[in-house]
Amino acid sequence: MGKTSDLRDFERGMIVGARRAGSSISETAALLGFSRTTVSRVYREWCDKQKTSSQRQSCGRKQLVDERGRMRMERIVQANRRATNRQITAQYNSGAQNGISERTTRRSLSRMGYSSRRPRRANEEWENIACVDTVRELVLDNCSSNEGKIEGLTEEFVNLKFLSLINVDLISVTNLPRLEKLKKLELSDNRISGGLDVLAEKLPNLTHLNLSGNKLKDISTLEPLKKLDSLKSLDLFNCEVTNLNDYRESVFKLLPQLTYLDGYDVEDREAPDSDGEVNGDDDEGGRHWH
Repeated sequence: MGKTSDLRDFERGMIVGARRAGSSISETAALLGFSRTTVSRVYREWCDKQKTSSQRQSCGRKQLVDERGRMRMERIVQANRRATNRQITAQYNSGAQNGISERTTRRSLSRMGYSSRRPRRANEEWENIACVDTVRELVLDNCSSNEGKIEGLTEEFVNLKFLSLINVDLISVTNLPRLEKLKKLELSDNRISGGLDVLAEKLPNLTHLNLSGNKLKDISTLEPLKKLDSLKSLDLFNCEVTNLNDYRESVFKLLPQLTYLDGYDVEDREAPDSDGEVNGDDDEGGRHWH
């Protein structure tokens, strides 16, 4: 079958109709003669835009929050500018017919332009901590980096399990310290375009990796991730590589250890927040939407 962009609107409508009738991705593909990737992408596009258009859309999560929902979320954020992602999700779901996950809330807020933009020095995060080897979670979003290095972030954080480096102007991961116990790494909204081979050496036990909003364009740049045997969840939302035909199928084939890509498994089932989400901002004192 041809590319997704070559499908007629009628064919797209057949795919959407079958999925809405309850057929799985595999059942729809077998019934209509399309690839599973094509079925998944067409239905995802329909969920995003509520139309079966031949205009190509970037691959990513379904937009479960419509215009009315975004207005509701806007009011929630404006009422409490320091609310955490978890608090916003709980308040949104308290009056919504269809509940959303914390991951969906985070994506919606990002699309709406909300993010923490206050620059801060990295060492402000642990300046009162006596022993860095006791730290398990570290959020350094919007800190300034110098040639890929962040002041104070060293191999002394031997028990660190979660590290968030959102929007720190990284162009490379080469200078990240060796952190053998790190499980979850958040690198979204940086300028990384490749050089991922050092991750297996420095972060050998990584299970969750978020590279959303970086400069990754080709499937080949992801090949070094094959060496991360424990990698379970990978997020490439808003990277150019997601626009490639058969993107999801290719990544799952390249990285067979993955369970979730962009928050969905190979059967297009959404990951629970505890499995698919890379951030750790929902504890008290976590990241705020300023």
